[in-house]
Parts: sequence; C-alpha cells; structure tokens
Amino acid sequence: MSSEEYLKQTAKLGNLDRAQVAILDFGSQYSHLIARRVREMHVYCELYSCLVDADVLAQHDLTAIILSGGPSSVYEEGAPHVSEAVWKLVDERKIPVLGICYGLQEMAHVFGGEVAPGLKHEYGKAMVHRVEGCNSKLFEGLPQEFQMWMSHGDKLSKVPDGFKAVAASGNAEFVAIENLEKRRWGIQFHPEVTHSPRGKDILKNFVINIAGGVPNWVMTDYANEFIEKVREQVGPVGHVIGAVSGGVDSTVAAVLMTRAIGDRFH
Repeated sequence: MSSEEYLKQTAKLGNLDRAQVAILDFGSQYSHLIARRVREMHVYCELYSCLVDADVLAQHDLTAIILSGGPSSVYEEGAPHVSEAVWKLVDERKIPVLGICYGLQEMAHVFGGEVAPGLKHEYGKAMVHRVEGCNSKLFEGLPQEFQMWMSHGDKLSKVPDGFKAVAASGNAEFVAIENLEKRRWGIQFHPEVTHSPRGKDILKNFVINIAGGVPNWVMTDYANEFIEKVREQVGPVGHVIGAVSGGVDSTVAAVLMTRAIGDRFH
C-alpha cells in the first residue's frame, strides 16, 4: 500500500453516539501508540487519516483532536496537511487540539509560524525544561525539567501567531507552545513512548484535565459494539469470507467475527 493510499484511509467504526478523541494520523510509526495511551485512560478515541473530510469528523461528538507525528516536512511539496474545512470545524466547536512533533509543525505552518531544517537531527532522549514563568496546564504536576523522547529533523524556528513558547530543550528553542484562546497546544517530543517517563501525565493533562475527556470506556465495549455492528450488517443468514495472516490484527478480527456470526464466518 502506498503512503498516499494509506493517508486516504479513515476510521470506519461508525460510532456516532459516543464522545471521542479524534487522532489524525500523518503516517507516524507511533500513531497507534497515541491511541493506546488514550484508551488506557478509559477515554474513547478513533484514529483517522490526516486527510479525513470535515464532514466525517462533524458526525461525531469530538472531545479533542490530536495531530500525530509523521515522516514528512511540512514545507515540502506534497506534504500532508489538515484541510481548511477541518480547521473551520475546530474553530466553530472550539475543539482543543494537541499537535505532536509533525502535528506541532503543521499548526505552525498553518497559523503563521515557521518550520526549518534543524542543524542536526535529534533522535533519542532529551531534557525538556519549562520557560521562565511557565504554568501551562499541559505540564501540571511535572517538574521544571523532565526527560522526553525526540525524533525529528525539522524544528520550529518562529512561533505561530497567537501562540507562546512554554518549553525548550538544548537543541530547540521552541519544543512546546500553546494558544490558550484557541485551545491549541503543540509539543516537539513524543509523550506516547515509554522513553518519555512523564509522557502519560502530559497526555492525561490534555485529554482529561484540559479537554474534559470522560474515562468511562473499556476495550470490552468496543468488542461488543463491533459484534453487534457485524450482526446488523450481515443479517441472520449472511456469510462472510475472511483471510487470516496469523498476525495480531487479522487473528483478533477473526475471533470477533466468529463470536458475532459463528460458523457463517469462513
């Protein structure tokens, strides 16, 4: 599957009743890990392509939006970008947004900041420190300096309009920014990985304390909802053919299909 085809995909869970955090995927290897971290808080989320249509998102009750990292450079021709219609939806509903790595750079690119190649690529552990006087809710409960995982070549060279810098590192002056009026935050590092010891706290601060996500969901709910959806679509006599590679995804799908329609899954 080409990267273009991948980016055009979007979540098809069809759950319109439950409030959710929408994660827009720019092709990062960590995007599913972001979703896992949100679900570990017992907050419901769905993963979408960053090219998702605003009409698709508008069907849902959006608690927050998280923009993932990605391998592209925002200033290069052909780089993926969130549509103007999605940003309009965000403004109309006042949806909190957190940009992670490329997601931070995407916000800067759209809202008047500048992103440029760094003097050196940064991959590995880095110490992040708050700027003087920083009391950002994103870092509530964290010390003045903390370890995070970096994985980027480009970096923010000018803060976008309406934002202010709230944290820096030894390699980058702007590794965290916020716009309280627009309810937008951006971080250059990856809080979702295990190499960021306090990363879960940052995600929790955003998802629950800032966005108001309600921790009332468990994975069992999704399994039951999926089974009911399959039964509804297939009907009482329909059959389904599926291919199982032996990997985790296809095996779990096969188990759920068997629970849903029994021996009518082949």
